[in-house]
Amino acid sequence: MVSIRTAFAQSYNTPAIRLFEKTGVETSFKYLDAFDFKKVSKKDHHTSSAIGGFEYGMSPLELTDAYTSFNDGNYQPARAITKVTDQEGKVLYKWKDRSKEIWSKGTVAKMLQLLHGTSLSGTARKAYFPTDYVGGKTGTTNDVKDIWFVGLTANYTTGVWVGRDKPSTLQSIYSHSPHVLIWKDISQTAE
Repeated sequence: MVSIRTAFAQSYNTPAIRLFEKTGVETSFKYLDAFDFKKVSKKDHHTSSAIGGFEYGMSPLELTDAYTSFNDGNYQPARAITKVTDQEGKVLYKWKDRSKEIWSKGTVAKMLQLLHGTSLSGTARKAYFPTDYVGGKTGTTNDVKDIWFVGLTANYTTGVWVGRDKPSTLQSIYSHSPHVLIWKDISQTAE
């Protein structure tokens, strides 16, 4: 038995599965409906999804996009090009996406604490640097074939995935936390 803070910061699987079972599969998946996860389907509605056991999962961009909602509770898909204008500045095309509220202020505050704890004393300690806010979540797959980190600062949300085109173990580099260190380099430069 551990606190939710410890379980989250240390990426313990058993508490995540217990919480998922307590919440229920359908209720848990309703929270994902608000995000643009293209490959999440009914086939994923099982307990192992609580720890990332999806058939196809989500792309690093989709996951990073979703984490952006922990800044203020709102979600809007990321777009590389927000609008197209002519030479005079007349808008020829603009996305019609509207921000939608996903999380309450209370939920956002709790999530920011959990994410921050991961960078202070959890699996993402190497991500921490002195700034207004640093928080995030690490992840890996069985046999350490993929490692990722999605983190937030006060101004940016960034996701880093490290893997190979043909999956094979990354165990030899895992302890060096390349995914976290890449994120830190990007985030410190952006601040």
